[in-house]
Amino acid sequence: MQIRVLFLVGFLLGTLSLAAPENQDEETGSQLKDLQMLESSGALTDSKFVGVLDVRPTVSLKGQDSFRFENSAEIGYQFSPVFSLLYHQDFWTNLYNSSLAGGSDGVGLKPQDGFFDWYRDRVLESSDKTLSLSYEGRLFVPTMVTRQQAGMITALRTYFILGKKFGETVSVNLIEAPIIHAYSQAAYNGKANPLVENRVGLQVSFNLSKELSFTVPLSWSATKMRSAPGNKSSSAIEHFVWVNPELSYTVDSHYSLGMGYYDTTSLMSSDLSSFQIGEGLEDGVVQVFLRASL
Repeated sequence: MQIRVLFLVGFLLGTLSLAAPENQDEETGSQLKDLQMLESSGALTDSKFVGVLDVRPTVSLKGQDSFRFENSAEIGYQFSPVFSLLYHQDFWTNLYNSSLAGGSDGVGLKPQDGFFDWYRDRVLESSDKTLSLSYEGRLFVPTMVTRQQAGMITALRTYFILGKKFGETVSVNLIEAPIIHAYSQAAYNGKANPLVENRVGLQVSFNLSKELSFTVPLSWSATKMRSAPGNKSSSAIEHFVWVNPELSYTVDSHYSLGMGYYDTTSLMSSDLSSFQIGEGLEDGVVQVFLRASL
């Protein structure tokens, strides 16, 4: 246990000592992975204190010729076998010519989303334990520089997760997540800030073996923008559709590794009038990951 704690703390301190890049072009990526993170955020162990370090070397597919790390860290406390409270922080580092750092700032660090997370597993459960309802809440803090500049105060996101198991191999989650955004100003950099949002997700998981699993989430977000006359998207409703498949191999109770993908361009147009699946899938990122937990 002490060795794992020192490993997590040492890695974080080493990474945080790097200089921070200053480009926001790919900030949407940390938002798009949120539904996939439900499992790691809700993971419970036998220890009272819980912690997760997720390291993800990432490469962009569409003519960006960039390579970076998309990392995250979580630390928290398990109050009971079904309830935990933690803090989660995403942080990215540039490795090669990433637009995240403008291609000129070298290796650096850029804080992404940070949030407090509380997870209540199996609020309701059927007698045969195949159908359950869980809850997760997230209170965001403006750790991303561009959100600070946009006047973000906080965002409150609540997940309602209806899970169904089909034997030992297949499970399905239906996810409903209303979100309230709080900003001190109506617009930033010529575009209206978000007001309220709703996310719907369908997540299908396949347990290919005791150690190997494959998860395919399909997600849709509808965001009502603030009224900001003269700015882009003022009072509009913007839609975003994305996928985030992930293959994961569990080494033991503390370590897992795998690979994943997510698209950074929506699979449908912003007004849902047309599909753009080819463009959306091409404009994405591929990543491998190593996850270590206490």
